[in-house]
Amino acid sequence: MIYKNFINIIIFFFFLNSIDFKKSLSDESLEDEQFEALIASVNSDVITTYDLSQRIKLALKSLELNDTIENRDTVRERVLELLVIEKIKKSAAIKRDIKHTDEELMNFASLLYNFPKEQFDEFKAFIEKDNNIDSNVLLEQLSSELMWKKLLQEKFSSKIVINKQEIDKIMASQKKKLGKYEYNFTEVFFENENNNSWLKTEKKIKKFLSLLDKGIAFDSLAEQYDSNFDKSNEKGLKWEIEDNLNLEIKKTLLDMKVGQISSKIKVNDGYKIIRLNKKRIFGNQNAKYTFLKVSSFDSDKLDFTKFSSIQCSDQEFTINDDMTAVKIEDIKASDMIGIFLEQLEALEVQMFSNVIEYNNQFSVLKLCDKKNEETEQMKRNKIQSKLYSQKFNQLSNTFLANLRQNANIEFFNK
Repeated sequence: MIYKNFINIIIFFFFLNSIDFKKSLSDESLEDEQFEALIASVNSDVITTYDLSQRIKLALKSLELNDTIENRDTVRERVLELLVIEKIKKSAAIKRDIKHTDEELMNFASLLYNFPKEQFDEFKAFIEKDNNIDSNVLLEQLSSELMWKKLLQEKFSSKIVINKQEIDKIMASQKKKLGKYEYNFTEVFFENENNNSWLKTEKKIKKFLSLLDKGIAFDSLAEQYDSNFDKSNEKGLKWEIEDNLNLEIKKTLLDMKVGQISSKIKVNDGYKIIRLNKKRIFGNQNAKYTFLKVSSFDSDKLDFTKFSSIQCSDQEFTINDDMTAVKIEDIKASDMIGIFLEQLEALEVQMFSNVIEYNNQFSVLKLCDKKNEETEQMKRNKIQSKLYSQKFNQLSNTFLANLRQNANIEFFNK
């Protein structure tokens, strides 16, 4: 179904807000629920029990948890805080007279959830009938986020300047990193409330791990348990060079396999749990590899003597019925399966790798060619774009933190 992304990414948008589309619901229970009590006011904008209940539904849906009292209690405080942030964003945008059209909101929704905007009404029906969630709530959230993005662009885009010296400094730093390992990992920080709350923090970790054992996605849980969870890693955007890592984190990552989740790691003011997503050698991320892949479903039949003479220049690869061979050309390192990339990075041209077990198949790789076509100007452009994003996000986060600190918030029945 075209709306399959709904479950995967709703966790990152259940904290958005503001109404533009109104539609009566066919579900009478939703209509009745809308007349419940007030929970809080944020800059004169109210939060109702209906608001909170619907957003809890979104959170539980994203976590693939049943809608029970116990599960609602687990996410309630975090969802309420995100609702407060939602109202603060909306209030700030309204003060600057930020608006959007219905067309812009439809485009925004279709972009996020990967459906043609012509099917907008079908999308709303899918949210309500298939997920038992008020589509107006989701549209309120998207509307608020869209206005917030417009506000940030208006406020900060013209204030960010990237100079040549900044780019030169990063270029020089990157040259020093060439050949070193860098890691892409997802980190969840369980912060102590005070110096004597280590046991309480450990209980949170046990709850986190128990939910993980139930099959709930790591990133979804991380969003719930760590208020500063870095969502950029959802797209694999954040890499850390080995020299910049905490010693304990570095030692842990060194022994981990891709996809593995660590045990708890003690740090100064709490614990961390990490998942290794990928690792690579710095400078190779834009390299393109051409290699031969010889495979068998039986490791005992992957006989090196029968394929050792295979050549990269061969047009056809015929070995025997137990083994297959294929030539893979010009695949980017960033698009490659991690375990294959690890082996190829360690090879010289014309060398064979060790046996790789992946997806119930055993393979040996022979490196035919490796090239890096990224020019100096391409590198500089990429650095400039990254610097702009970093400065923009820093200004945005500081702006939101100040708004949160100065907001007029009153809780009625927390």
